[in-house]
Amino acid sequence: MKKKLLSILCGGVMAFSLFAAPGNPVKAAEDDPTCHCHDVTTIYGAEKNKIIANLISSQEFKNAKLDIIKDGDNWRGINNTEVMVNNYYGVTMVGVPYIAQNGTIMMAVFFDGTFMGTAPKGL
Repeated sequence: MKKKLLSILCGGVMAFSLFAAPGNPVKAAEDDPTCHCHDVTTIYGAEKNKIIANLISSQEFKNAKLDIIKDGDNWRGINNTEVMVNNYYGVTMVGVPYIAQNGTIMMAVFFDGTFMGTAPKGL
C-alpha cells in the first residue's frame, strides 16, 4: 500500500513540475520575424537520393567520414540520412547519422556539400 501511495505521490509531483516549470527560452527565437531558421522543407524520394549520391561522391564527405572513423566512432552507413532545404536562404542541409564511442547518435552535418561539423541527433 505504501509503495502505491508513494508512486502516486511522486507521479503527481512530476506531473505538476511539467506545468509549473518556466517556459522554453527557444520560443523567443520562434517569434522573431527576422529569423528564417524554421522555414525548411524535408526532401524525400528521388530528389533526396540525388542529393545524397552527390554528397557521398564528394571529397568533402570522404574526408569527414574518414575523420569520424579515425576518432573511433561507428559509421552507420548512409541509411537514415536527413535532407532538408532552407527555403529562405536556399541552402541544402544534409545530416548523416553515426554512433559516437559513448553510444550517442550523432549527425555529421553538411550545408551545400560543405562539412559544418557534428552534433547530437535531434538538436
